[in-house]
Amino acid sequence: MNVQDYRLSLRSQELGMHKAGETPKKVAQVLNIKIRSVQRWGRSDKLGFSMESKPKSGRPPKIDRVWKIVIAKSLAKRTQTTRKLALRLTRSGYDVSHISVHRYLRKSLGATPFKRPRRPRLTLKMKENRIEFAQKQKDWNVEDWNRVL
Repeated sequence: MNVQDYRLSLRSQELGMHKAGETPKKVAQVLNIKIRSVQRWGRSDKLGFSMESKPKSGRPPKIDRVWKIVIAKSLAKRTQTTRKLALRLTRSGYDVSHISVHRYLRKSLGATPFKRPRRPRLTLKMKENRIEFAQKQKDWNVEDWNRVL
């Protein structure tokens, strides 16, 4: 089930429109929210329930606001790995694993992992061989190259 958490101000705005006599369909279109949410909020108001969000069940998130800032800034530095970032946070006094960093980057920030393709590095010997080859063939014409290719 995909549940979207709407802001309290949006809920209050919906309630005001509902009390002004607008239909749930019209309210949903104007505020760009799902009609089921509008109906649920109207029903909760009739029953006298609060518009505040209820506490979420499950384990509270381990990630801290400071972590989020550090991780988001590190996203600009494309060279940093999740392991290096986790190590940096751990040294700063925050107990975090590279899995937690990876999960936050992937789910919250929408970042996907990638590795830059490695290009072969030319050794000095390879460079010398290339120069030697180029100097031997510098006076070749098209016919000479056609015999090779």
